[in-house]
Amino acid sequence: MSQKPNILLIMCDQLRFDVLGCYGNRHVQTPNIDRLAERGVCFDRAYSQTPVCVPARHGLIAGQHPFELGLLKNERLATEIKHPLPELIRQQGYYTCAVGKMHFQPVRKHYGFDRMYLSEEIPSHIENDDYLQFLREQGYGHVIEPHGKRSELYYVPQISELPEHLHTTAWTADAACRVIRNNRNRPFFLFTSFIKPHPPFDPCEPYDQMYDPEQVPKPARMEHERIPDDYAIDVMNDYKVNGIDSLSLEEELKMRAYYYGCVTQVDKQVGRILDTLEACGVLENTLIVFTSDHGEMLGDHYSYGKRTFYEASARVPLIVSWPAALPQGERRDQLALLQDIYATCIEAAGGTVPAISSGRNLLPAAADPAAPLRDKLFAEVGRGRVFKMMLRFSDYKYIYHANGGKQNLYDLRADPDEWTDIAAQQPDLCRECQQEMLDHYRSYGLAEALDGDKLVRYEPTRHVPKGYLDQSPRWPSTVVDEL
Repeated sequence: MSQKPNILLIMCDQLRFDVLGCYGNRHVQTPNIDRLAERGVCFDRAYSQTPVCVPARHGLIAGQHPFELGLLKNERLATEIKHPLPELIRQQGYYTCAVGKMHFQPVRKHYGFDRMYLSEEIPSHIENDDYLQFLREQGYGHVIEPHGKRSELYYVPQISELPEHLHTTAWTADAACRVIRNNRNRPFFLFTSFIKPHPPFDPCEPYDQMYDPEQVPKPARMEHERIPDDYAIDVMNDYKVNGIDSLSLEEELKMRAYYYGCVTQVDKQVGRILDTLEACGVLENTLIVFTSDHGEMLGDHYSYGKRTFYEASARVPLIVSWPAALPQGERRDQLALLQDIYATCIEAAGGTVPAISSGRNLLPAAADPAAPLRDKLFAEVGRGRVFKMMLRFSDYKYIYHANGGKQNLYDLRADPDEWTDIAAQQPDLCRECQQEMLDHYRSYGLAEALDGDKLVRYEPTRHVPKGYLDQSPRWPSTVVDEL
């Protein structure tokens, strides 16, 4: 096309792929995201390579494997991003803007954004936070935890202290709509990132009452999964919900109902953004990519949080819409990764993808279901005993755990819910998968994955509960004896 497309990247945090109507959910109301899917292409096998916030987001911005940046968990960058996505798009004549949660380090790292309007949820990331300044101006500066109470209430369902129009979800959409209106006459790249439905699950009224806990689907799990294969699940359950056995089913269902409420609250604001694009006359020539940084276990397999390679955690929604150039209402089966968004946006803007990038342009696959993308993908997360790797190929998912060298193999076509581990029945295939992993991680020199000529292995152990870990409040270092 002669006219450069606008590019809108919409990201949610901790949004499962299967809580959207366009991905088959009949319980959660997501009419606006479904509307976007009807005008675009849904990728049904998209994954977060490292399903936790910081690695997933930086891998996308860098177009690289997160481990190449020294990221295997929420930690600090070990390597500077050489060719950040916003900078490369800005070089093509675009106005570039970030709105919402970026989770960058340092917080105001621009990476080529002309302007940033930030709403960060982590307490250490709120210096000069635009959203908090907005709340102060609106007379709500007294709300200490506007994104929900963390610490011991992290996964406890709670109603937001804020009215809907002042909630971060609405504020993020307000800012995005303002950017669109102000830049309708020039090409723009807008990265809009919602904090929700990341916990705490704190929908505003009326979303807190929208879903009856007795009517929401129960967690998908089997009794033997109370003792998990994945060491990280033990750790997560400990500091997310104080141990899985501490929750009643009634509490879990209310938690799911509030999570659904957060999803619908986000969906409403996505609709406002789409309506603004249409009102400004730029919807047809805007490339929209909708996704999430990772999912949320939400009690499935007796697990909460992310950091696992179950589908609920690692698989993400991925919708690509460009009405002027792509098919509408279609689905794709190719394997995709978040860093593919990097290559997609750069090439759509007319740029050249750096050789260092592992991302692949999604547009050919979106245009043609027969277009090749990749026949396998690797993923990895954690350090030490919680480190694990995944190989996704054909109908299969193979997972290797550093803790004890435990293996899982699932046939996702026959067993999409991952009930039946067939590793013991397929030893030859498991050996082939291990060799694939060895070859792959040797080529990158990923020390975390290797122990000489073998995959890393620690003596198996079980996690000893220690309370809420880093979700606990910070106690003062000194005590004042006199008042």
